[in-house]
Amino acid sequence: MNKALLSILFFFTILKAGAVEITRIEPASWWVGMKNTELQILVYGSNISKSKVTLSYPGVKIKEAVTVESPNYIFIYLDISAKAKPGTMNLVFTSGAEKLVQSYPLFPRAITPGAAGFTSADVLYLITPDRFSNGNQANDILENSTVNRKNANSRHGGDLLGIENHLDYIKDLGITTVWLNPVQENHMPGVSYHGYAITDFYKVDRRFGTNDEYRSFIEKAHSKGLKVVMDMIFNHSGSAHWWIKDLPSKDWLSSPDVYMGSNHNRWASLDSHAPKSEKDKLINGSFVRTMPDLNQQNRHLGTYLIQNSIWWIEYSRIDGIRQDTHFYADFDFMARWCKEVEAEY
Repeated sequence: MNKALLSILFFFTILKAGAVEITRIEPASWWVGMKNTELQILVYGSNISKSKVTLSYPGVKIKEAVTVESPNYIFIYLDISAKAKPGTMNLVFTSGAEKLVQSYPLFPRAITPGAAGFTSADVLYLITPDRFSNGNQANDILENSTVNRKNANSRHGGDLLGIENHLDYIKDLGITTVWLNPVQENHMPGVSYHGYAITDFYKVDRRFGTNDEYRSFIEKAHSKGLKVVMDMIFNHSGSAHWWIKDLPSKDWLSSPDVYMGSNHNRWASLDSHAPKSEKDKLINGSFVRTMPDLNQQNRHLGTYLIQNSIWWIEYSRIDGIRQDTHFYADFDFMARWCKEVEAEY
């Protein structure tokens, strides 16, 4: 092989290695006019941490662009001032001679009904979406997961459309509020029809429908005078969540190296005399092996989860949140979550 050809191959290798690549950005959109002007954007891509991030958009500035242990993440913190207008801003990622422009939409705040809250005066109706009604058989068989109603642990085919088709029935029962088990993606290799092993916090499970169909379901419920409560889980994710194979940092999980199961002793969190070892195992132990415990004390993860709540409220117009495994999560984080969500709404 001659020297000229070697030089050309070397040039293309460097060019490819220096290319800026983004495979995921979360949240994918935000709003102007929020009371909390800070926005964290998680950006994921091969060696994205080597890129310099800039933007030029009136009323918006970069506060921080934080790199972590994995070279494939950047956490961008923006300040979106009251002067910022709806539109599309461009985040520019530069690595050497390579440049990538990532558009990012800023929407006006929602004006449709939502965020109404719920009280002891409400009558809540809890539904496990997979077990209620199959309104769309087209989403029954996805990626080798098939409906099998003869097996109690298999998917049974229920979905958002099935619930939407029965809203009049629910209303006639005297119900005021519909509470669904988690609807976010549970793309797990094993049983996860219940929804409590989330593999994507920003995406509705396709077996139930799409994000747009979830929002449409809520609009339909509101039109009939019904409120909707969303079930959220910040204590843990599913073991097949996309970030598990490449954690931003080791402390993203409470026990990343050795499996430690929770003792499920919820009273330890309430008992001032409970030994620290009991409290630590409750809070830092994984719920089960397929649900690794998230470390909400990690600054970036804590903010990510709180923003996720706010994103779903603003995007879908849910009326309230039921927080699963509240006792199992970090107490200070849960207090911060309550404070920030209530401050915004």
